[in-house]
Amino acid sequence: MKLGAIIEWMDDLSTFRNLVRLTDDLGYDVIGVGDTPARAYELYVSLTVAAQESRNAILTPMVTTPFLRHPAATATAISTLHELTGGRVMLAVGNGGSTRRVVGRSPVGTPQELHDYVTAVRAILGGGTAQVDGYTTEPLTRVHPMPVYLAADYPRSLRLAGEIADGVVTTVGMSAELVERKVATVRAAAEKAGRDPEAIEIWGFSFISVKDTRAEANAELGAALASDVALRLKAPHMRSIIPPDLLGAVEEMERRYDVWDFAVGGKNARLLEELGLVDFAAGLTGVTGDVPGVAAHLKRLESIGVSGVFAALPVLADPEGTLRRLGQAAAST
Repeated sequence: MKLGAIIEWMDDLSTFRNLVRLTDDLGYDVIGVGDTPARAYELYVSLTVAAQESRNAILTPMVTTPFLRHPAATATAISTLHELTGGRVMLAVGNGGSTRRVVGRSPVGTPQELHDYVTAVRAILGGGTAQVDGYTTEPLTRVHPMPVYLAADYPRSLRLAGEIADGVVTTVGMSAELVERKVATVRAAAEKAGRDPEAIEIWGFSFISVKDTRAEANAELGAALASDVALRLKAPHMRSIIPPDLLGAVEEMERRYDVWDFAVGGKNARLLEELGLVDFAAGLTGVTGDVPGVAAHLKRLESIGVSGVFAALPVLADPEGTLRRLGQAAAST
């Protein structure tokens, strides 16, 4: 099982540098940096710092968005990083979450928007031209072709990833059944598009905590898990995965969720526990437990077709410990 970590330069630069260096030293395969102006410093500056602090890990936006930068700007930025690192880069693109709100966009992007952006960036990276906003770009010379991954969770975006992407990053949790559905959707779309389904690399994105007990791990992730329950289950296809006996609790979480509370053990975390939603939330996007338990779950994910898992670090009380213990779990799979 490959490992990745998502690290953001949020407040203290030395903390960011140290986490990147530790992640690379521990042998993680990929380091991602969020494109999140609402809470962190600029993406490509942060990736440049990460390039200085790492020697082996692949670096990537996790993820950049279609509307924040022109496709030519993204192609130039990621190609510059390619040059700086000797090719240790990939490009991951998604419709964006909080970033859309920051720039005044609607909270939900469209698969067509994502398709057009990825197609344009890939053409420019290959030295060609692209149609963007009714204009034809000029060919660029300082660009490098590279793998393009899509962040996808919903059926339409998962199908799009199967049709056009080199890989997909999708949320995974303790529910293997939900992961199996996503993998099947990607592979079916790839086959329908005449592509080799096995050639599309599937990565998971998870809030991961590895502690002495699963209860301790769940407690560390409470704020992150609460945000998923409160904000990501409103669409009809997401509503359909909520057990009927938990629907009332989910609706209560949506009503009482505090968008400004990210604290470990804060009011959102306590509300998640009060409403009896911890296990359901972990099934969606959490990987929690002790080292043997997490190792067993990683092995199950790998058997389903997930080749790597990204751990999101900003939400954790103990990011260094999580990096070390997750590494131990992966090494034992």
